[in-house]
Amino acid sequence: MQLSSASTSYNPHVALPGLSQLRDPFAKLTGEARSRFHLIGTEKTFTRGDRLFVEGQAHQFVYVLLSGRVKLSVTSREGKTMILRIAEPGNLLGLSAALNSSEHEVTAEAAEYCRVKAVRAHDLIELMEKYPEAAMEATKCLLEEHRHMFKDVCRLALPATVAGRLANLLLDWRAQRVKPGQAEPRLAMPVTQEEIASMTGTSRETVSRVLHQFQRDKLISIKGAFLTVLQPKLLEQLAI
Repeated sequence: MQLSSASTSYNPHVALPGLSQLRDPFAKLTGEARSRFHLIGTEKTFTRGDRLFVEGQAHQFVYVLLSGRVKLSVTSREGKTMILRIAEPGNLLGLSAALNSSEHEVTAEAAEYCRVKAVRAHDLIELMEKYPEAAMEATKCLLEEHRHMFKDVCRLALPATVAGRLANLLLDWRAQRVKPGQAEPRLAMPVTQEEIASMTGTSRETVSRVLHQFQRDKLISIKGAFLTVLQPKLLEQLAI
């Protein structure tokens, strides 16, 4: 993990470095609130396997993910780890623990090289207390976090088959990248088959078998580390 120079300059009228206006969670801040948000916090980098925070750890920072992807997971008392989801650029990590003044409920681990804006929890709370629009944007981020949690539960609990759960996961990844009017995006697989098994409540061998069946049925195409969804409608039928 490396800490970038604190002297990085920000233009208060544009999105955070590396993020579009659509992905910047505080893009709607204006004036003094926007300028203040850009001044607090520092940019940090994490390499694959580095942990931003650990389940049960006291909160210190809230992280805006600028680039790269982060695995969010929980571990049982027996030591079994389940990956809940993969955070994407623009996601805010650690907000729930900061607002509740509680320990982190999940572990956040870099799935690849990542850049983040790290804001001390008390600095963000002070910003929210002073500027109502900042509190509103943080509330929206918290609601988005809970929406993701609801989708995670549905992915694991509703489909009756492994194929259904895997279809759900692939559709979620596709939805994060697909753009209207453009060709199907190639999805860089952010996790291993073993980790996909963790996200779908099954074994690595079963994931491998189902992915091969999806390819034979021409539902997906896999070339190296990239996957393309060929038949999203048919995957949606499996995911019900």
